[in-house]
Amino acid sequence: MRNILLATMITLLCGCGWQLRDAQVVPQSIGSLYIATQLADRDFVSELTRALDVYGVEVISSAAAADYSVVIVDFRQNRFIGTLNASARVAEYQLNEDVDFLIANASGTPLTNLFTASVERNYEIEERDLLSSENEERLIKREMRQEIVRQILNRLKVLPAQSDAAEAIQLDDSAEMPKPVEQ
Repeated sequence: MRNILLATMITLLCGCGWQLRDAQVVPQSIGSLYIATQLADRDFVSELTRALDVYGVEVISSAAAADYSVVIVDFRQNRFIGTLNASARVAEYQLNEDVDFLIANASGTPLTNLFTASVERNYEIEERDLLSSENEERLIKREMRQEIVRQILNRLKVLPAQSDAAEAIQLDDSAEMPKPVEQ
């Protein structure tokens, strides 16, 4: 009886669309991908490259040879004071990360409008153990980068097939694409 109940629960969870976090499905039609960025923060780019590699997308160093390009336009990190304690010291910080990006085809024509992937987290400061608070902040920042990478992968999932890529979305001429930086 217990096994039947367990099998029923698993079937219901799968049927409702529930998935484990990181259970991304990136289409095989993407082929190769180039990451164009001017970011000084190489941790984010390496995290994105690692995730794409895990899902079978080849990240190459030449925009001309790639089937698609992910163009990282802007990357913003902010840390704000969330709350103060009774002695007017910081009790909580709020961390924000935003990445503006678009996806272009092999000829450089944007296939998507500019998207913003953003994440916000709060964490408490332990006055008696500042080292653990610093470690917690580093861990939270790494998790935030992973969440932004997941959001970019979600956008890649909805890319048109390569044969349909000719029908690109027309964007403002005022949107300036950054020059690629060799990795």
